[in-house]
This record gives sequence, structure tokens and C-alpha cells, in this order.
Amino acid sequence: MLAIITVAAASAASWFLQRYVSLPNLVLLFMLAVVSVAYVAGGRAALLASVLASLAYAGLYLPIGYLDAAELSQYAITAVITMAMSVFISQLTTRWRDKALESAERARELDRLYRYTRELETERLRNSVLSALSHDLRTPLAGLIGASSSLMSDEVVLTPAARQGLVGLIYDESRRMQALVENLLELARLESGPVTLQQDWQALDEIIGAVMPTWRAQLAPRQITLSLPDELPLLRFDPRLIERVLVNLLENIGKYTPPEAHVVISTQVFEDRVELAIADDGPGFSEEPDQLFKKFYRGDSAGPIPGAGLGLAICRAILEAHHGHIRAERGQPRGAVFILSLPRPTQASPITQDEDAS
Repeated sequence: MLAIITVAAASAASWFLQRYVSLPNLVLLFMLAVVSVAYVAGGRAALLASVLASLAYAGLYLPIGYLDAAELSQYAITAVITMAMSVFISQLTTRWRDKALESAERARELDRLYRYTRELETERLRNSVLSALSHDLRTPLAGLIGASSSLMSDEVVLTPAARQGLVGLIYDESRRMQALVENLLELARLESGPVTLQQDWQALDEIIGAVMPTWRAQLAPRQITLSLPDELPLLRFDPRLIERVLVNLLENIGKYTPPEAHVVISTQVFEDRVELAIADDGPGFSEEPDQLFKKFYRGDSAGPIPGAGLGLAICRAILEAHHGHIRAERGQPRGAVFILSLPRPTQASPITQDEDAS
């Protein structure tokens, strides 16, 4: 039906336009009708439209009753060629239409798969968040409630040492909750969009020196060895965030290595970057290194050790905000090595500019 209506419309249009358009151009009008049918309805309808268009053009514009045999044969050849061209073009249009429909369907399938994957990831992430929060908030809350109720009870007689121990427990559990909340807020801030970094020219060895006194005491009796060159190039970074990276890595060493472990902090200077490596000779890790940096992931060796699995994810987000990166490697013969890389800016540092000026 579509082929009949379309050819009829083309015939009416050509009859109206014949006073203004030459006959060869009217042929193109009929071919346009065939292509339109091919695009909308496919091959069979286009073939029917080709036949009907050829017959309509011949009936309307060819003076068949006044032609001799030679002229009639010429017009017949022209009609056959025109029909063949119409069929060929309609087949090409049909193939293009079918491929376009196939591509559109494939795009819809990919979109459905992408949406399903996102929903699945969101569900897994939600479950991970709930699991982490339920465990890591419930444990310190239970300690806080128990310790505070003992201090408040008139029925429990506490020695000064026991009372001091409960106060210390309340302080430690409150710090754990504070650290968890800060990690969640920090990760949300880093992933919510472009991060505004408070960057300035900084000496990496000064940041390391600033955190070392505190962490030497907290990691004791572990031995910490600094292997730093006499001079490191100045880098542009946010000192608070880079210090946060170092603290997270050292905190993991305190959680996952034995007291007799040995820690080495070293740097390497390259033309385009500076790398800082923190290595230990503890038990190391068994999973794929990249797995360690996923949000809420806790390693196979975590066991009952408290934590939400956010520390390394925050480290990666901070380094990526600085256009750097962080990676994990297995130590030799054992242990783990975490290597963070910060880019060296192409423009000269203020110190270098002053030296050049002098």
C-alpha cells in the first residue's frame, strides 16, 4: 500500500511540475519515491515501487501510440535501465536502512547493558558502604557506650587506673570514628568533581620530615630508614593532601606488619617526575595490586583488623588530582612497596629562576 500511495503522489507531483521541469528531471522524482519506500518499508515494497514508478512514467510521458518500432525499442531500453537503477538504488537504501536499524538496536543493547552494570556496581557499592559503616561504627560505638556507662554507674567501683583506662578507651574509639568519618568525607570531596588544590612550591623531604617524628613513635618498635638524596627538586602540590597520603600509607604499615618489620622510605628523581617509595618486609599481599585501591576493599590479610578500606582509595584520588599516580608492588623477597609519583612541572621553580637571574 505504501508503494502505491508514494508512486501516486510522485505521479501527481510530476504532472503538476511538467510545465516547469524537463522529463529527465521528472525521472529523478520517481526515483526519489522509490528510495523513500525503500527507506521506510524495505526491499519488497521498494521493488514494487520501482515497477509501478516505471509504468507510471511510461504511461504519463511516453507517446507509445505514436512511436515506430525503432523509437519504441529505444524508450524500452531507457525504461529498463531506469527500472534497474531504481531497483539498485532501492536495494542500497534498504541495506543502509537495515544496518542503521541494527546499529541502533546494538546501541540500545549497549545502553541497557551499561545501565545494568551501573546499577549492579551501585548496589555492590551500597552494600560495601553499609557493611563498612555497620562494622566500623558499631565497634567503636559499643566501646564508647560500655566505657561511658561504667564511668557513669554508681554501682561500679573503679580504681583510678581502671578509670583512666576507660577514659583512654573512649578517646581511642572516638578517634577511630573521627578517622572513618573524615575518610568518607574526604573521598566524597575528591570524587564529587574537580578538586581545588592549595598548590605551592614544596619540598617533598620537608613533608616527610614533618610526619616522621609522630610515626616513628606510633610504628615503634619497627625500624624506619630514610634513604633520601641531599637535594630534591621543588614540586607543586597541596602539602595537606600529600601529607594525608603519607599518613595513610604509614597507618597501613602499622596495621598489617609485625612489630619487628623494617620500613624503608626512598625517593627517585626522573626527568618528568619524582617517585617516593615506602617499602616494608611484612607479609605483603596476595591479590592483584590494582585491587588494593578500590573503594571499601579490604585485603585478604585484613582479618579482624579495623578499617573501612578507604585509605588507599583516597591516596589514589589525591595523586590523580595532582596528575600523578600511585601503584603497589610485591617486595623482594617479601613485603609490599607502595610507590607514589608526582609530576615535575615544566616551568622552572622559583629557586631555579632566581639562580638563573643571578
